[in-house]
Amino acid sequence: MWLWIAELVAVALVVAALPVVLVQRRAPVATLAWVLAILLLPFLGVLLFFLLSWRRPERVREKYHRKARALDERAGEWPSLDAAEEDEFAHAEFRTLAAALDRMEGFPPRPGNAVEFTADGPSFHQMLLSGIRSARDHVHLEFYIYTNDATGNAVTAALCEKARKGVECRLLLDALGAVWFHKSCLARLREAGVKVDFFHPLGPLRKRFYLNYRLHRKIAVFDGVAALTGGRNVGDEYATRRKGKRAWQDLSMFIRGPAALDLQQVFLKDWYYTTDEPIEVSRYCPPPPAAGDEVVQVLPSEPNALGSAAEFAHLLAMRSARRSLRIVTPYFVPPEPMVSALISAALSGVNVEIVVPVISDSKLSLWAGRSAYRELIEGGVRIFEYQDGMLHGKLMIVDDHWCTAGSANMDSRSFRLSFEVTCFVYSRHDIPQLLTLFDQYRSRSTPVEDPLEYEKRLRDRIFCAVTRLASPLL
Repeated sequence: MWLWIAELVAVALVVAALPVVLVQRRAPVATLAWVLAILLLPFLGVLLFFLLSWRRPERVREKYHRKARALDERAGEWPSLDAAEEDEFAHAEFRTLAAALDRMEGFPPRPGNAVEFTADGPSFHQMLLSGIRSARDHVHLEFYIYTNDATGNAVTAALCEKARKGVECRLLLDALGAVWFHKSCLARLREAGVKVDFFHPLGPLRKRFYLNYRLHRKIAVFDGVAALTGGRNVGDEYATRRKGKRAWQDLSMFIRGPAALDLQQVFLKDWYYTTDEPIEVSRYCPPPPAAGDEVVQVLPSEPNALGSAAEFAHLLAMRSARRSLRIVTPYFVPPEPMVSALISAALSGVNVEIVVPVISDSKLSLWAGRSAYRELIEGGVRIFEYQDGMLHGKLMIVDDHWCTAGSANMDSRSFRLSFEVTCFVYSRHDIPQLLTLFDQYRSRSTPVEDPLEYEKRLRDRIFCAVTRLASPLL
């Protein structure tokens, strides 16, 4: 009897859920993945769907932009900053790409910046602490993960010290990424006067309950004139070597100049969306003086089921390559349009090289990416699996002339479900350093030469097939 009841409930769940899945606007492969999950595992599939995808990405994005427009109206006018002139671009093709990004969700390309890349964890930690300690008016931080280890405690202490001296400090954390953020640390920060809040709280009774649509950006802004961004969160694994584990490799960039103010605007909109706190924009957005001669363009992106600005920007960058395309990404689960773009570039004679970690904290993503190796390698793409620890940096170097770096991974979650930020650096000043870094990663990697390497055993073929099917949901 109970079996019959369970079967009837399963059928009822499928009948109720499938129309909701089918009418939602998303990529066909993602729709198919949800349909199969619900048909094959009715109870689990329906539960996961309503937890992860009940709220449509376009509704979340529209809500965010509605709040952003409200802040725009409150601000009146954001400070006017110069956009790069044609003669400030090293190459003419930059202008077309920069104009396309500006028409998306990005800011105009800004001249007059000084950019410093760091792949060294302790250097990033010192940059963050130095930025906090040198701030005179305000410190704005937002991270996906913030842990209560030695690194996190040092940042907490620096924030508390500045807040007690009258410097206004704000800390915005993603509620899911900061799930282990200890209440004692929160109490210390708030007691010192640091304003702390959490993006998309996880309480199921809250109006804004989301498991997807996370704040994956990493931004630190100091007095509106300097900023840190990239792939690093606040924690020992991002700052230094952890005991018993190989080093966690990552990439960050320190920007001084007008582009820092664009990152400030991203933070202020994220903060206002989360807190509704009235913000006097003019106080936090003093027009910063030129600090260098590099052109930087900031591109924030929000959830979009059919592809965010981050995805389209990466596709445009890939298609603009004429000689070489060097990519580092920790989670390589490219959507189908990106697979086609990479193969098209390789078949056109572009040297396409991708470095991904073989040691990953997401085995599903690792194997989902491997399921695309065969077609990529047969299309001329060279893939290297990094062997020396977790490689968490996100970097793309195009034609040895310019690069992109930021928080977005090369997967559907970053491109279609998360809030991300990417910086485009149209300058050759930093390229030699980044090319050396890429060569170091490649030298510590094993090339995947056999396109069938992960299809020789039946177990691996099945695992690749299942994870590939689930890749739109990862």
